[in-house]
Amino acid sequence: MRNFFKLNAMSCIYAFLFFLHAESLGNVYRLERITNWTGIYHALNWANFALLAVSLILCYWLSKRLVSGRKSAYAAAVLWIPYFILLIWDFSMLFPLTNPGDDPAPVTGLILMFEMIVFPFYIAFNTLLSAAVPAIRKGLKS
Repeated sequence: MRNFFKLNAMSCIYAFLFFLHAESLGNVYRLERITNWTGIYHALNWANFALLAVSLILCYWLSKRLVSGRKSAYAAAVLWIPYFILLIWDFSMLFPLTNPGDDPAPVTGLILMFEMIVFPFYIAFNTLLSAAVPAIRKGLKS
């Protein structure tokens, strides 16, 4: 049962990281209107690159620490989706779009769909990497 909770915690972390990225892409116009800062788009691009780098390191470490060496760890590649949907739904209920000018550009949806297709492979690669690197190190020592 403990492994089940660890796996769900990892899935929730993956969903939250993708949620941060998706909301920063989808709410550029809203953030620009609220902050009155025209350079917010470039700042969010750099923030998303930093989020990707931090998430790669953080998720590798957490995956190695929590679920490494288990075949069930690959289920996180699918289990993040319900958490992501829940986060998106909660955010849309808490902060509804009231200004029609805050709607994201149409291409934003295509970008997010592509990223949602690629993201499970990112999770599976991260899980594979967290299991393979310690095994390789162990093999090199002997």
